[in-house]
Amino acid sequence: MEPYLLALVGFAVVGVLAVVNHMAAKKRREQFTAFAAQQGFAYTPENHQLAAQWAGEPFRTGSSRRVRNVLGGSFHGRQMVAFDYSYETHSTDSKGRRTSTTHKYGVVVMQLPGPLPHLQVTHEGVFGGAVANALGFRDLQFESDQFNRAFRVKADDERFGHAVVHPRMMELLLARGEIGWRFEGNSLVGWDNGPHTPVEVMNRLHLLHQVIDQIPPYVWRDYAGVDPRHR
Repeated sequence: MEPYLLALVGFAVVGVLAVVNHMAAKKRREQFTAFAAQQGFAYTPENHQLAAQWAGEPFRTGSSRRVRNVLGGSFHGRQMVAFDYSYETHSTDSKGRRTSTTHKYGVVVMQLPGPLPHLQVTHEGVFGGAVANALGFRDLQFESDQFNRAFRVKADDERFGHAVVHPRMMELLLARGEIGWRFEGNSLVGWDNGPHTPVEVMNRLHLLHQVIDQIPPYVWRDYAGVDPRHR
């Protein structure tokens, strides 16, 4: 095929992809607009400033950080926000060709009654706890081997970590701990790979709500100086 024909084909493919992506984004906006109205949430098509509000994973990395399809409001008396988050990373091969990769996440955040020390719970994943520990990335260990195999728990204060991740919390996470989450100031941030659906948003909000409810009252008093009954 002649070079100019290859170029035309390339332009045509790019054009088709652009149209497909535009239509998919439009459909997603319509889906979340209807979902927000159904649940009594506020809907905003985009608010990229939210990308700088939290410091941990998956934020503060890559470039072209975007926050879209933002839902905000109250969930069982607690303020929340949920949104699509994406950023780009770039690599260059040995021939100098540059490739861009877009990383997409579904994020849900729930406001805490008060600020708590940093604690993060994620899945062990393919990296594996044994390999991670061998490299010095040691996480907290608990009495449940099943929980230790399934999750990694990082805490600035080990005593705090064990106070929060008690047996009932472990049971909850083993039953439905499908996303990573952490305490960051007065926010409980949850995230997972890929854009979430309205059903997943509700499931994840329920999970964060249950996590907060499982935190013992003395933890709130000792670490945040608040009474969670008066949120």
